[in-house]
Amino acid sequence: MSLFFEDFDEWYEAYETASPLEQYEIVLGIVSSPIPLDYAVETDFVSILIEVQGLLEGNNLLEHALSFIATLQKQQPALYQQEFYYFDNFPIRYALFSRELSLMDEALARYKQDPVKSIDELLPILDDLRFYDAREQAADVSHVVYQPVATSSKLMGYAEDDFGAVIMADMLEQTYETLQQGNTVDWEAWGKESVSLGFENTTELQQEIVQILTGETAPPSALVTLFQEEPEVALRQLSLRFNVKMAAQNQLSFVCSQAIWSAVIGFLGERQLSKKQLSHPDRFFDFEFKELDRYIGRLMGNLFSFRQSMGFAVIWGLPHVYDVLRAEAVIEEAVYDSAIATTTKFQALMLKGWSAPLWRFSFVHRWGKPKHQTDQDFADETQRFASTIDDSEPLSTEPTEKPDWEKILTNMAKEISQKSSNNPGLPRSSTSNQSEQPPANAKPRRTPKPRKSPIQEVKALNKGKGSKKKKKKGKGFS
Repeated sequence: MSLFFEDFDEWYEAYETASPLEQYEIVLGIVSSPIPLDYAVETDFVSILIEVQGLLEGNNLLEHALSFIATLQKQQPALYQQEFYYFDNFPIRYALFSRELSLMDEALARYKQDPVKSIDELLPILDDLRFYDAREQAADVSHVVYQPVATSSKLMGYAEDDFGAVIMADMLEQTYETLQQGNTVDWEAWGKESVSLGFENTTELQQEIVQILTGETAPPSALVTLFQEEPEVALRQLSLRFNVKMAAQNQLSFVCSQAIWSAVIGFLGERQLSKKQLSHPDRFFDFEFKELDRYIGRLMGNLFSFRQSMGFAVIWGLPHVYDVLRAEAVIEEAVYDSAIATTTKFQALMLKGWSAPLWRFSFVHRWGKPKHQTDQDFADETQRFASTIDDSEPLSTEPTEKPDWEKILTNMAKEISQKSSNNPGLPRSSTSNQSEQPPANAKPRRTPKPRKSPIQEVKALNKGKGSKKKKKKGKGFS
């Protein structure tokens, strides 16, 4: 019998100081044969599996990472089923990038089977499904998990919001397709589904939807006036116009375009807005570099960030949203130019300081070329992201130094204290070249879904006043 089973502590002492390559080989050898589930749980062996998988993903060793996961699934089925959400995200993202969507069916099935336990990993995966325009898969997952998540007493409020947003966006696209074919919409069935998700369903809203989906245009002055009087209604209408434009021009599903819109409006609505800024679209849609930097830093720069895809969606989604705002004559040319200049500057700084492979964010180039970018620049940037799929690095053969946890935690506490005193309430700048990583042996911590700011009332959508559900904010029609 191996030392792993005879004396786990002694085995771990040797494992801890082995080189990354040796650690991988040691663990691969162990998991290649069945391990009793009770023993794996008792020793918290999954933390080591997560660490090894992190080594492979961090070095962009794709084949090794996928093979390691496949071995776990085959040889440790019970353990994998229990801890799947720590591993399934990688093959899903790879399948999305490689356009082999059928490869993620089994992984998505596990999420659908246990969405409450896996919610913190499922939400980022839903982001990727939407941003990669995997409409069918995103809608299927959302329909299956919406009720279990919405009714769970184990989750914070609004945990079901993103799934409801996908369902609503898909419903709107089905309505769009029905109208495009010259058929009649079953508004009774539509209304029942809408109300079940907590959304408003009125004759006036139905008429508004039909007008926008059939291409009726509103005078720019009317939209500006509407924004001044009812900003939430104006944003609702603009979100649907954005869906239609992106479908017609870039062949994107409403599920995808609504995710882009929500990401961008999420940034704009999180700012500390004055009444003056809420009084006119030019003021609402005008933003400064420091505001974007602060928001992205908060979204992506924390110790255990799971929403990196959302950060890229905001930065690369801004030009698409502002292209439509300009086309609808909702904002002045100066506001558009300022937004594009600020975003372009931020993108350049972001890419300069980003050391990890960019391929997993290649969805930003599935959306089509924004108006300000030349064909060549767009092609070059697309290639820059996609080519990093081949940027792998062998695992180190150097021994791993045994970490001094007391010193590490003390330094972390000092750093956090210093940052808090120097810059209270603000996150570290996202343009910093420094990055914080969780301790090597730490199991990824689950972070609660961020609470929504009261400022997001400006984006509050059409929730029924008599509904038992609270208003959901910042999601357009979704």
